[in-house]
Amino acid sequence: MSIHTGWHDQLHLVSFCRWFRHGRWGTGNNTVTITWNTVGAQTVSVIYTNTNGCTAASPTVYNVTVNALPVPTIAGPSPVCAASTGNVYTTQAGMTNYTWSVSAGGSITAGGGTGNNTVTVTWNIVGAQTVSVNYTNTSGCIAATPTVYNVTVNALPTPTITGPTPVCATSAGNVYTTQAGMTNYLWSVSSGGTITSGGGTGNNTVTITWNTAGAKTVSVNYTNTNGCAATTPTVYNVTVNALPTPTIAGPPAVCATSAGNVYTTQAGMTNYTWSVSAGGFITAGGGTGDNTVTITWNTAGAQTVSVIYTNTNGCTAITPTVFNVTVNALPIPIIAGPFAVCATSAGNIYTTQVGMTNYTWSVSAGGFITAGGAEQAITPLL
Repeated sequence: MSIHTGWHDQLHLVSFCRWFRHGRWGTGNNTVTITWNTVGAQTVSVIYTNTNGCTAASPTVYNVTVNALPVPTIAGPSPVCAASTGNVYTTQAGMTNYTWSVSAGGSITAGGGTGNNTVTVTWNIVGAQTVSVNYTNTSGCIAATPTVYNVTVNALPTPTITGPTPVCATSAGNVYTTQAGMTNYLWSVSSGGTITSGGGTGNNTVTITWNTAGAKTVSVNYTNTNGCAATTPTVYNVTVNALPTPTIAGPPAVCATSAGNVYTTQAGMTNYTWSVSAGGFITAGGGTGDNTVTITWNTAGAQTVSVIYTNTNGCTAITPTVFNVTVNALPIPIIAGPFAVCATSAGNIYTTQVGMTNYTWSVSAGGFITAGGAEQAITPLL
């Protein structure tokens, strides 16, 4: 038996060897099962001997196009803020069988179905979160694994406020402070307070004058360095105490040169400051720890006693309380009657002002009272 080595036979032998070497040939099988690993134009070929013992001159080659698997991409916001809504994530359009998945810290609020190339997510939990997607492309291929998109969910800030409380009504220069280095500060003050400085979008402090007493508030919100703002502002409670109104009790009308006149205000306070007008002088009390003052009034006319103090809330009246005192002049009785009389003369009548009380008449040893003046004590003048 001879072997023909013509070019046709050589080509047949090469094809046969290639077919055998690549494992494409099973002598008893009319089927072959293939895994395609490489993208591009591929082939399957076969040759066999038919029932007449004849073999094709060359294998039949079957062209196979191996399409690449898709690599889905995802675009969307990251980082985001906790509790943020309306976060839209997008992959390629025009595909089928979209399969979206969101990690436990998020919830899908729109999209995300098999026909949607977008998903809208609300992020509820702070930390590292993910959105993933897979789909079937126009070639009918699916990625081996879904594409995972990492999302950082930042915590919302919790602003704090420090500043004076309680304070006194009408007090000015009260400074309240929150964290520095943020943006979009939003300050708010309840009625009864007035911002006198700070309080702008770039200020982490606000200066307030409290005008009215009662329960007041200062609130603030801001955007932190992650671009997040608190869901609601932080509210700081301030108690504004009313200013005291000292009262004074004591004799409102006195006689000139009268002593021991006691004037009293509320007890239990501090920093008493007493003041007396020029017609009187303090003989007792009147110190910073005294709620009473004792005065001698020397000068007739309109006089005053005033006091101011700090109450138990640490508040002081804006101005002292002034108590008006009328200091009456001492009377100067006059006597009218005969000033030259004869010895043993009787019926000599002497008269002073009418309408007074507590008249006290006195006659020297050379005379005696025969009428009038008897109701009062009589002191003979020696």
